Amino acid sequence: MTKRIIHIFADTPHHYKPMQQFFEQQCRPDAEQLFWVKTPESIPNFVNYKNNAELFALLESTAKEDQIVFHGSFDMHVWKKLLLSSVTKRCSCVLWGAELYRHTRRKRTIKERVVHVLHALVINRYKQVFALNKGDAKLAQRVLFKRNVKVLPYPLIGMKVEQDREQLTSEKPLKILVGNSASASNNHIDALNKLAHLANENIEIIMPLNYGGEQSYIDEVVKHATTLFGDKFIAITEMLNKQDYDKLLNDVHLTVFAQHRQQGLYVAYAMLLMGKPMFLLSDTSSYNYLTELGFEIYKTDEVASMSYSELNNLISKDNNRNPDLMNQHFTEQALAPKWRNMLEQLHG
Repeated sequence: MTKRIIHIFADTPHHYKPMQQFFEQQCRPDAEQLFWVKTPESIPNFVNYKNNAELFALLESTAKEDQIVFHGSFDMHVWKKLLLSSVTKRCSCVLWGAELYRHTRRKRTIKERVVHVLHALVINRYKQVFALNKGDAKLAQRVLFKRNVKVLPYPLIGMKVEQDREQLTSEKPLKILVGNSASASNNHIDALNKLAHLANENIEIIMPLNYGGEQSYIDEVVKHATTLFGDKFIAITEMLNKQDYDKLLNDVHLTVFAQHRQQGLYVAYAMLLMGKPMFLLSDTSSYNYLTELGFEIYKTDEVASMSYSELNNLISKDNNRNPDLMNQHFTEQALAPKWRNMLEQLHG
C-alpha cells in the first residue's frame, strides 16, 4: 500500500497555503501527502472539514499505515476524542506555543487544570512531538511531561524582499510596526506606552488589528493609540493578501513586539531576513532562541528609553548579520531537508 502522510491544519490561510506549497515543491518525502483544513468551503489542493465530527469521520476512514501530523493542536474537544481513538498512536504534532502557555497561567480554574491533564495525556500518546524553538520544547517537556520533544521550525516561505529601501527624510516618517494581530496576547497597550515618548516625532505607528481579537479589545487599543499618537496611528483592520502584507513588511522600518510568548513568526522572520531592527521581550523563548543562534535582537523594554535619532541609527546600520543567519537557519532551502527527514521517519 502507498505510504501516506496527512497534514491537518486549522483555518489559518496565511499558514496552511504556503506550507502546502512548501511540502509539495520543496519538501517531498517518499510518501503521498494529503492536506486537510478546517474551512466551511472546499479549497483547491485540500480536503476540507467543517467541524470535529467531520474531522473524526475522515480520521476513522484512514488506513492503519497512514501517518497524521497536526500543525498546531488547540481544541480540547479534539483531544478528548483522540484519547478514545486508536488513531492517536499514528499521530504526531507540531506545537505552535500558544497551546503550552495556557498551562502556565497562575490561578487557573478547575476546568483549566482538567484541560491541562487532558492535553498531557493525549500528547504522550502521540508518536512524535515537535516545537518551533528550544524554549518551547523545554516548556512542553515541563508542562506536558513529554520526554522527547524535538525542535523543528517552520520556514519563511515566499517572502519577497525589495532591494531599494525607502530612506528616511524630513518628509518620510519612521514607520514602526507594533504586534502582528488583534490578539490580546500582543499586549498592544504596553507596547504603545513604551513608544509614547516619540509621539511628537516624525513617525507612524502601524498596527495589524485584522484578525484574532475581540472587537471590544480592538476598540480599546485603537482609542488608546489615537489618544497617544493621533493621526500618526494607522490601524490595519482589513485582511491583506500575501502580496500586500509583504509590501507592508517591506515598507516598515522596525517592529516592536510586547507579547510574552512566541507569536508572529512570519513577521519576525521577515524582519530578520530584511535586516530590520526587531524588539522582543527578553523573557520569551523566541528572544532566547534567536539570540542563541547569533541574531541581533533588541529588548522591548529598551525602546522606551531610545530617542528618535537612536532608532534612526539602528535602521542605518550596515554590519547587520541577521539576513545571512536567516538564510542559514529559516529559509525553505535551509529547512526542507529537516522537514523531509522528519516526515520520512514517521513511517520508520
